[in-house]
Amino acid sequence: MSTLDFREGHPSSSRVVGLAAVIGLHILLLWALLSGLARNIVEAVQEPLQVALIAEAPKEAPPAPPPPPEVVKPPEAYVPPPVVKKAPPPTPPKTIQQVQTVKPDPAPVVVEQKPVLPRADPSHGNTQPPYPPASRRMGEEGRVILLLYVSENGRVTDGKVDRSSGFKRLDKVALIHARRTWRFLPATKDGKPVGHWMRFAVNFKLTDG
Repeated sequence: MSTLDFREGHPSSSRVVGLAAVIGLHILLLWALLSGLARNIVEAVQEPLQVALIAEAPKEAPPAPPPPPEVVKPPEAYVPPPVVKKAPPPTPPKTIQQVQTVKPDPAPVVVEQKPVLPRADPSHGNTQPPYPPASRRMGEEGRVILLLYVSENGRVTDGKVDRSSGFKRLDKVALIHARRTWRFLPATKDGKPVGHWMRFAVNFKLTDG
């Protein structure tokens, strides 16, 4: 069972200080009453109060609105002054001159003589090439076309087989015989002998002697 213990406590230091302050204040008031200080304070409080009206400070004027933006007019387009064209000087009248047309003399007509082709020399007599014995035995026959070059002196200086007979033996005999033995009257141009290519045909037939 618990018991309650009541003990008398000692006063704290703060309470002692407060009590001393209250006692001192009472002593001071008592002294003031006795010395007349309190009366002076009462008289000072009873004096009329002078109230001074202080004018209200003027309100600051609102800032002026910004000026409107300056309108810049575009520069006027430059219009060049009209160009006055000078009238061309009058054309002088044309003078009509009579022009006499002179016809040129007609150019002389040159009659070109056609070249004369080479032909066999009748005084020489071009003979038929001999028939090769081997071709006769084998029954070879045909027609050979020779392309021969007849020079200014009528001789055959070049030649070749233009179309074959179908047998090389006949072609070879015909070309060799023509180049070795044939003679021609040469071709002429403007009356002068010239060389000329000419085709000649040589026929080989088994009925020939």
